[in-house]
Amino acid sequence: MFIEVTIITKVPTIGKMNIKTFNYFNNTTRKILSFANLLEGKYNISMISKKFLTIISTLTLSEMKARYRNTWAGFLWVIINPILMFSVHAIVFKHILKLNIDRYYVFLLGGLLPWIFVSSTITMTCNTFITGREILLSFQINPITILGSKVLDNFVNFISPFILLFLVLLFTDDFNIYGILTIPVSMFLLLTGTLALSLFFATLQVYFRDTQFILTFGLSILYLLTPIFYPAEMVPANLAWIVKINPVYAFVNPLQIALWDFDSAKIIPVILKSIYFNIFVITVSAYFWKRKRNELYLYI
Repeated sequence: MFIEVTIITKVPTIGKMNIKTFNYFNNTTRKILSFANLLEGKYNISMISKKFLTIISTLTLSEMKARYRNTWAGFLWVIINPILMFSVHAIVFKHILKLNIDRYYVFLLGGLLPWIFVSSTITMTCNTFITGREILLSFQINPITILGSKVLDNFVNFISPFILLFLVLLFTDDFNIYGILTIPVSMFLLLTGTLALSLFFATLQVYFRDTQFILTFGLSILYLLTPIFYPAEMVPANLAWIVKINPVYAFVNPLQIALWDFDSAKIIPVILKSIYFNIFVITVSAYFWKRKRNELYLYI
């Protein structure tokens, strides 16, 4: 939106009244133009946001089509993989190691599947800017839109088996209705936290190519240190600090509590902790991105 304000002032002679009149109209013009620029800025932000979301949604659909192209089972593989992981963990820890955890299948649903989403997304998107080099150099496209489309694609792949297992367990277990109502909030925090982590490591990978290998190794260790297939109460007191500073657990825990052991006294501090970690990770990622984005095209 372009707003043009034109004020023509005729000053035939230079006098005291002419100067005052000129200053008055000049100040008025400045105020009108400032207001016009403000309106234009708001309009542009709205248009940019809409365009940004449109590009992300288009790229997400493209990612999904590319993933399932030339596959005879297609979307079925996406559902089978986490369900198999869920089943193996259930057999090993519940029936072989015989962990005495009430409603263990529900516990795994709220912990293991979100973990798979976070770890697989961060690993998968780590090379996004490098592998998307040709697109980024050929078209005027925000690199974050490409990253966001991959995160959303993986989120859809996570939601599908999650809903399927949830519906199965719904007939065999009892769920707190208030806990179910908090699931959208928990999912949103999980998604935003994962997106922020993905942005940080994808940007870091451009400048430090060993990031992906270190990240894969670190996630394999963090998998064992995160209470996703065992409760946090089993962690010794001298190692509890590892759980407290674990950002992935902060993103996963609200969903785990909502499904497995819902209590308003528990869920509120857990959600607040997840919000704090989200703010921290988003702030760090945004700052790092802002500092490095101009040099990005020189290193990819």
